[in-house]
Amino acid sequence: MKQEERNNPVTNKAVRRYRIVGALMILVLLVVFGKILKTIFVEGDRWRAIGETLHRPEPVDLAPIRGNIYAADGRAVAITAPYFRLYFDFQADPLKSIKKDSLNKLLDTLAHNISRKLSNQYEKIKPADLKKKWKQGMAKKSRYWPVINRDISYLQMKELYDMAPLARVPRKGLGPIPRSIRPEEKAKRMMPFGSLGSRTIGSVYGSMDGGLSQGKNGIELFYDKQLRGETGKASRVYVGGRRILNTIQSPKRGCDVYTTLDMDMQSIVEVELRNKLEEVEGESGTAILMEVATGQVKAITNLQRTSSGGYIESKNYAVADMSEPGSTFKTVSMMVALDAGIVHPEDIIETGNGLFSVGKRTVRDHNAHKGGYGPITAAQTIWYSSNVGVAKIILKGFAHDPDKYVEAVRRTGITDKFRLEIPGEAPAVVRKRADNPDRWYGTTLAWMSFGYETQIPPIHTLAFYNAIANGGKMMRPYFVTKVMDRGEIVQEHQPVVLRDSICKHSTLVAIQDMLSNVVAKGTGSPVKSPTVNISGKTGTAQISQGKSGYRAGGTMHLVSFCGYFPSENPKYTCMVVVRGPRGVYPSGGGISGVVVKQIAEKLLAIQEPEPFDTISPLPEIKHLPAVRAGQREPIVSALKSLNLPVKSASETDKNQWVRATEESGRISLKPLPAIKRGIMPDVRGLSAQDALYMLQLSGLRVKTNGWGHVVAQSLPYGSKVTVGQTVVIDLSM
Repeated sequence: MKQEERNNPVTNKAVRRYRIVGALMILVLLVVFGKILKTIFVEGDRWRAIGETLHRPEPVDLAPIRGNIYAADGRAVAITAPYFRLYFDFQADPLKSIKKDSLNKLLDTLAHNISRKLSNQYEKIKPADLKKKWKQGMAKKSRYWPVINRDISYLQMKELYDMAPLARVPRKGLGPIPRSIRPEEKAKRMMPFGSLGSRTIGSVYGSMDGGLSQGKNGIELFYDKQLRGETGKASRVYVGGRRILNTIQSPKRGCDVYTTLDMDMQSIVEVELRNKLEEVEGESGTAILMEVATGQVKAITNLQRTSSGGYIESKNYAVADMSEPGSTFKTVSMMVALDAGIVHPEDIIETGNGLFSVGKRTVRDHNAHKGGYGPITAAQTIWYSSNVGVAKIILKGFAHDPDKYVEAVRRTGITDKFRLEIPGEAPAVVRKRADNPDRWYGTTLAWMSFGYETQIPPIHTLAFYNAIANGGKMMRPYFVTKVMDRGEIVQEHQPVVLRDSICKHSTLVAIQDMLSNVVAKGTGSPVKSPTVNISGKTGTAQISQGKSGYRAGGTMHLVSFCGYFPSENPKYTCMVVVRGPRGVYPSGGGISGVVVKQIAEKLLAIQEPEPFDTISPLPEIKHLPAVRAGQREPIVSALKSLNLPVKSASETDKNQWVRATEESGRISLKPLPAIKRGIMPDVRGLSAQDALYMLQLSGLRVKTNGWGHVVAQSLPYGSKVTVGQTVVIDLSM
């Protein structure tokens, strides 16, 4: 049977057919396998190069616009401004259709225009360097090659697009270069008011976190979650040789934050503090202005001396400084003693010769070298800031149980937690003996009574004095009134009463009278003003030098004044702290108190201007006029017309810009530093016209606030600036 099948022609034909088909399939597989091997090993480099020019859709995070931060009157203090980065697509069709010589000429023109428009004092852009980098991008056939490795503003980009080869050609449209360049928009954080309140407003990091901006400090950090918004989603695809972004989910813009800050008040506070720091060469300074009735912080500044002698906003000392407060704390001790019935304002306290032994140490009054105050009333221990008097009062009432004193201090609210809208808030520390008996000594209570052995951040002292001004009601200090999302309020802050009363009414009245007399008759006499009544307390403390205490490396002082005004109907409480004044007697009244006085007078002037019909005619000139600064010729002409003596150095005669000072009954003209592009000039004291002229010569754009002469500039003198940067100048009469 099997033999018959083998001899069957039909069967044999089918077998041969299957064999042929099988052989063909094997041959095809061998050919395919051979092609695969050839593609991998022989043509691999070529196909890999081709593959690099093809792109799959890429997921892209779309960064949201960060919300703005506003001052109390609605003016923006932190905004997000658009910036741009330009990229070449070297595989764009318009570039493929242009001849090499023509392309080189166009790129030459572009490189020279970029160099001319974007070079500055700190970075010279060389056309040859640009072209060299572009050739690298062309060699790699990159679709995403930076035209210039720098962000540029919209105005800078517009200037470039108004020139060849990016400009639109009449009747021809865009040329091949602009059709091969893609602008990519970015966002940068800007401060329209420059350094004013910058540490409190805060800043953001330059880099993104998952497409989101990140707050670095201040309000920017505390409200980072609300300000940053939510990222969107997109897909980057290639269509027709160009990158196209397809939005899948749009980003959500961040919320806006409205602060309590008043930038006009902020300018006054910062200018006055800066002027005093420059005068006394202080290491650092803090000034805070609070609205009595609400607890709103209207202005806050923290200035730190730099190695070059200028002052910049740095650490937020107002909320984070843990220094010993010194004599401003005596008011707390007196309040505790009055409330406990230990003393009455008219009780006589024997301060003797200003020296009082406690254990192995001696309490010393500031006038001990003159024989001390002798017998004075309890009220006068505050007027004259007597360490001996206050220490005797507190030891009389609490030496047997010092923890009762600390408990009473804490009941005044000065150590309450405020939960401020600024990261880095430090707690106020007034420790009990029971907290750490090993660190409580026989001298601790006495020194604590006049402001040592405690750590009180300035804002806590401010809140305590604000409560005195506010009829005993302690308000929580706060910096933000509301958070808004596209016009809707999502978070709102109202004034918060922390304590309805910090002491008995009789105690409050007595304390208010004492603080008024500090200025009228005591250590605060330099604070006395002819236009506004100010009440407050001076403070002077030696700053501890770490483990070495108060004795190593010389003595550094902290001088302060905390007060409120007008005394009869308080509107504002203000605290000024100056650390490390040099070459002057460390007086809280004569240094910090004078700053408070100047702030109070200027605030009164802008809020309640004097009617024209009450202004007296100008008296006969008996003193030299307050000449500030400006162009030399107009100043000299004006002084000569008044027959006033002028002293002018020889180098001044050749100098166009001068600053005037009074020396020995004559007005001395001294030259201002030469104007240099890229360096911020000092325009303080100049008229608005002269300041604008000088700043524009320096290549800056200028915004002005107010009228009169320049009292503050948002960019520090001598700092590096870029051409086209904006500077804000504050003017005042």
